[in-house]
Amino acid sequence: MDYQKYAKELLDYLIIGERIGYIIQGNISEIAKGELAVLIYLIDENNGSNARNISQRFDINTSRVAAILNNLSKKGFIERRSDSNDKRKICVYITDKGRQYGEERRRYILEHVCRMLEKLGEKDAREHIRIMKKISNLCLDIS
Repeated sequence: MDYQKYAKELLDYLIIGERIGYIIQGNISEIAKGELAVLIYLIDENNGSNARNISQRFDINTSRVAAILNNLSKKGFIERRSDSNDKRKICVYITDKGRQYGEERRRYILEHVCRMLEKLGEKDAREHIRIMKKISNLCLDIS
């Protein structure tokens, strides 16, 4: 098998996909490592987390986390408060506005991905998910 040929074909496809727009990958990457990811993380039982935990969860450096938290704070989506047990620690809490925005965006993206999977059909959708999981695990092994 000519893996170099297939790698080039895949790379070409990804570049074309970038030119077309970010309909699926852009929306998913928005969840993966950006502001929306942090909102969803806080919504999903992590309210009151701190920057260090967020950094570890998403495998991003603390300066990136600080930038994300600053942007979310400016938008009124989160607030930072001192930890009641240790005043040196700052905890991050989602606001009602942030919760509403995060839940709306997650719902929109899930609906979009659901429509895409429906168009693939059950067999191809299952295969797509299987392959994406395998790629994800391979990427973890490589890094």
